[in-house]
Amino acid sequence: VFLQQRLKHGTSAPQFVTQYAPLMAVLSMIDRVAPSASPVLVSGESGTGKDLIARLLHAHGEHPDGPFVDLNCAALAESMLETELFGVEKGAFPGADQRKVGLIELAAGGTLFLDNIGDLELKLQGKLLRALETGSFYRVGGTQKVDATVRVVASTAHDLTRMVTAGRFREDLLHRVNTIRVALPPLRERIVDVPLLAQHFLEQFGGAQPPVLGPDALVVLERYRWPGNVRELRNVIERAVLLATNGTISAADLPLGADVGAAARTTPTSTLTLSELERRHIAEVLDRTGWHQGRASEILGISPKTLYRKIREFGFRRPPGRGT
Repeated sequence: VFLQQRLKHGTSAPQFVTQYAPLMAVLSMIDRVAPSASPVLVSGESGTGKDLIARLLHAHGEHPDGPFVDLNCAALAESMLETELFGVEKGAFPGADQRKVGLIELAAGGTLFLDNIGDLELKLQGKLLRALETGSFYRVGGTQKVDATVRVVASTAHDLTRMVTAGRFREDLLHRVNTIRVALPPLRERIVDVPLLAQHFLEQFGGAQPPVLGPDALVVLERYRWPGNVRELRNVIERAVLLATNGTISAADLPLGADVGAAARTTPTSTLTLSELERRHIAEVLDRTGWHQGRASEILGISPKTLYRKIREFGFRRPPGRGT
């Protein structure tokens, strides 16, 4: 069942919702390059839609009916990543009681999406580079070469050029996956899309008669900085749909913190900065979760690293006795 889910990951028709002109130009470029087999590197902050771009490239590619296989390189230890990517032969190590096919092999004739490729260890980067350049590799513990031709789409939230300079990413691998570069802007730079995306998610979660956004709710949504980008907006709307009464979502229904909602109702919007809205929201979520940064980052739709940076940026201090 797990493998079936991985292989069918890209079968639903992807849709990238935007009216932001620079992003529309990016989508136009994707239409042109998708039919090629060229590798694509998608960069952008967490939650900006890098995985959706990968699905679009696959859906409009030469083999849209082929497999779409994705791997989050930041989610597994190096030893597990190697066996996930390349597979393992029976008896390769204690516990390997049968042959396991790797994700590169599973993606043959389709697309392999390597999310957070910058988190791969250098040794594994070298093995991946050889596989991409030769179209072949060995399973862990194997002696028989496996041939597999795949279209590679990689993503990163890091500056890989700086990582190369720092010795943490191979320059030759960067050149290999960076044939075509797609840079996605954060949601705070495309505020024009916030009402459009909010309506899209309302229709997605609201059923046949989705609630509508009240004027005060729209003010909050448009003035918030969205550190978790589109993923966070999606989560906010999903929860707001559950809280809405009488078919209307008000500022009070938005899980952006009581202070933010009250400010939208009582304070002229010209006196509230985007940074202040963001600060209040993060402070409220931290307080609500007892300063459990794992749960807080999940609610905010950002990575724990980003939350830690925001805590330092806003000068927050953990109250005595609160968790981490």
